[in-house]
Amino acid sequence: MKYTLRILIFAVVFILIGRLFQLQILSTGYYKGLSERDRIRREIIPAPRGRILSREGKILAESRPSFSLMIDPYRVDSAGIFRLSKILGIKEEVIFKKVKPHFRTCRIRRVPFDVVSKIVEKQEKFPYIRLITEPVRYYPYDPIFSHLVGYTGEITSKELKEFKGSYRGGDIVGKKGVELKYDKFLQGKKGVSLVEVDVRGRVVRRFNRPAEKSPQRGLDLHLTVSEDLNLYADSLFSDFQSGACVGMNPKNGEILLYYSKPGYSSNKLAAGISTSEWANLRNREDAPLWDRIICGGYPPGSIGKIPTAIIGMENRVVDEFTTLIPCKGALLIGNRYFHCWKEHDKLALPDAIIQSCDIYFYQVGMKMSLEEMVEGEKKLGFGKRSGIDLPGEREGFIPTREWYNKKYGRRGWDRGILANLAIGQGELLLTPLQIVTFFSSLANGGTTYIPHILKDIRDNEGKIVWKPQLKRTRLPVSPKTLNIILEAMKAVVNSQKGTAYFSRLKGIEIGGKTGTAQNPQGKDHSLFVGFAPFTDPKIVVFTIIENAGHGSSYAAPMTTKIIKRYLSN
Repeated sequence: MKYTLRILIFAVVFILIGRLFQLQILSTGYYKGLSERDRIRREIIPAPRGRILSREGKILAESRPSFSLMIDPYRVDSAGIFRLSKILGIKEEVIFKKVKPHFRTCRIRRVPFDVVSKIVEKQEKFPYIRLITEPVRYYPYDPIFSHLVGYTGEITSKELKEFKGSYRGGDIVGKKGVELKYDKFLQGKKGVSLVEVDVRGRVVRRFNRPAEKSPQRGLDLHLTVSEDLNLYADSLFSDFQSGACVGMNPKNGEILLYYSKPGYSSNKLAAGISTSEWANLRNREDAPLWDRIICGGYPPGSIGKIPTAIIGMENRVVDEFTTLIPCKGALLIGNRYFHCWKEHDKLALPDAIIQSCDIYFYQVGMKMSLEEMVEGEKKLGFGKRSGIDLPGEREGFIPTREWYNKKYGRRGWDRGILANLAIGQGELLLTPLQIVTFFSSLANGGTTYIPHILKDIRDNEGKIVWKPQLKRTRLPVSPKTLNIILEAMKAVVNSQKGTAYFSRLKGIEIGGKTGTAQNPQGKDHSLFVGFAPFTDPKIVVFTIIENAGHGSSYAAPMTTKIIKRYLSN
């Protein structure tokens, strides 16, 4: 028995010695690596996003250093959240919702310096917090460029699934506008830092090693949009609550002016707002989150008479010599009178454009079928997206026979519908971008350039690394029709009978068209589209001022001032 016990003890000792030999000698490299991984922690260093600049080189968006708190969700309890809410001035439930659903370190960004100082002074009370410095987005012209530039925010779980690339939880990504469209270029390359930590995970020492990598700032975007022109448009809109103004270079499709009012604070959204603040912003009557340039569907009013005239001439319904029933201020259609804004008597097509006679265009519309009208509008580029390099563009709306039959029944509507559509009223809805793109095609002689806001992308040394290619199509309009329309638009501004005569400019010949769009929810919208110089157009501008009144009184003079500003620089 004693002999057996000795053998057993010897065997156990032998096994232990063997195991120790294996751990200490044979596997020393393996376990040393494990120990190093526990002791040395890789920290990801966020990279600053690339800058966004105007065509003049003015900074529209940049990254600035800011303090952030890294919170370990495993180490913070209810008492810790309470102390944190007191020092940050944030409700406990807000912090709890941010921290507890996650299994990774969470951030609270843009912490003011005075709060940081208090936390550092009482660091022992916040063992679950790590203080870091990281780049945050800043928008110098907030909110003038908000709809164009957009804003950034922390990536959501849904976006993590949708976005392509090396995105991970906690990353900052573009949410709207240029920030979203060109996020992959603006995203820099993250850096890596190695730190030594103790058994509690606290940083003991920071040091440089070959594995450490510095972050690289993202690429810079140079836009086609003018900072000066946008600021000038904003000053002209000071007396108006809402509207939009967009300008294009008709020779290449560059967007020179992109202004939608009201805007929103990109800086506040990038910093993060509460759920209630977000709800208030979304539910505001003036719709500050609504980009009127690419999303706003408006009846074009009398501006829509230009497409009607083109469709009528191209379908040989009318020509430049056609005269119809004289305008006596009203026309009986069915069992009701359709009115004009004044009496014009007998007019041919060019004069009907110059004086913006509704009675004449009512008749032109009723000479066509609804299908001719719809197909004609689509051929001119309406009812579809322009293809601008911005997210969220809408198609506008062109009503069809099927739509009217569904809405009113087969016998619930008549040719009076065509009369309304012919003067840019009724159910026809166009976006400001569609309008400025179409009139740019007219101004340059019939070439439709796909609008774009990106001029080029440059690296940190200013070298161009990518430029968009110009895309264009041909407007299906004959040279004869085009010439008739352009001459009429010139007379709209420069003839004494023209509706925009009082908005003409000395020394600059402008072509254009006024519009007054009926608004069932309030006063009429004021619209005008103009281009100059007439013989060699360099800019086309469309302006809509909501609830302002006649186009000739408000939108026309504003537009010609913007044109003069651009051509004077």
